[in-house]
Amino acid sequence: MTDVQINAGIGAKSAKRAATRKPARTVKTADKPLAVMDEDTHSEAFEALDPSEKYVVFRDVGEELARVLGAQVIAQMLNETPLSGREIGARLGFDHSALSRIARGDSKTGPTLWKVFALAEALGYRIELNAVKK
Repeated sequence: MTDVQINAGIGAKSAKRAATRKPARTVKTADKPLAVMDEDTHSEAFEALDPSEKYVVFRDVGEELARVLGAQVIAQMLNETPLSGREIGARLGFDHSALSRIARGDSKTGPTLWKVFALAEALGYRIELNAVKK
């Protein structure tokens, strides 16, 4: 991630608010820790699933990753910008209450990828996705 590039047109009130604001946006995590399986047990359990069950596992894991990671990325951008949620909504056309719910982890589905990229562009970020071969 890159630093936020702040527009020169931001008012003194916004800059002061950003300087004094505590990072309040956090992602909620599960109350109970999940049981940890060793790699062999995990592989055996996964291989025992039929293809339709594997599809559901991948779909559910993908949705949860998108929700949690999207929330973290949006929370980071919102915490680092001097604009309030309402200012972001007014200036950039985003629903400030939806962004807040996503950043807190209260959204059941999380942000769409285009929303993460659009907000990043509007706030002066570059999103980098990568894949690493095993």
